[in-house]
Amino acid sequence: MQKTAHMTSNAKKQDGAASGPAAAGGSLFDLRPHPRELGKSYISLACAPSMDEDLEHFTHQAQVEYENTYRMEPPKRFVAERVQPVIIQLLESHLANVTYDPLECGMLSKTIAQEMKVKVKEMEFDRFKFVCIVNIGEKQEQDVRVGSRCLWDSNRDSFASAFYENQYLFASATVYAIYFE
Repeated sequence: MQKTAHMTSNAKKQDGAASGPAAAGGSLFDLRPHPRELGKSYISLACAPSMDEDLEHFTHQAQVEYENTYRMEPPKRFVAERVQPVIIQLLESHLANVTYDPLECGMLSKTIAQEMKVKVKEMEFDRFKFVCIVNIGEKQEQDVRVGSRCLWDSNRDSFASAFYENQYLFASATVYAIYFE
């Protein structure tokens, strides 16, 4: 039934007798020309920086199995105030003299996220899993809102975040610490 409806919609477009959103300029998902030039943007998702040629720390390591400890509280709590200066330092060191280039910033965001994860793990917050997210965008007279939603235990889980901007770009970085029982 959906196939028939879709074919009928396409037939109407070809006849020029479309109504609704299709009459105004095609589908709701069609790209229409914008009145002013838009910035360049690429979405890049991966677990490892593609810039690094040295991928030995991403190779598969033997999985260690632990016995249950039945601990309901972490031995050492995640302290966002200790992690935030590390995030700020990483953002400043990587983005200080960088102009926005979508491909370069995509690789940089992966590199910064990986380094954040390594540095936070070195702080020895035992029994926590870390999720590191870095967003880099071009400054071009626009507003940006970055939001996230998680299902977590507000007594044990936490996060740390930082923001950086220079003349050409902005960056937001967040480390989520989720207690792993």
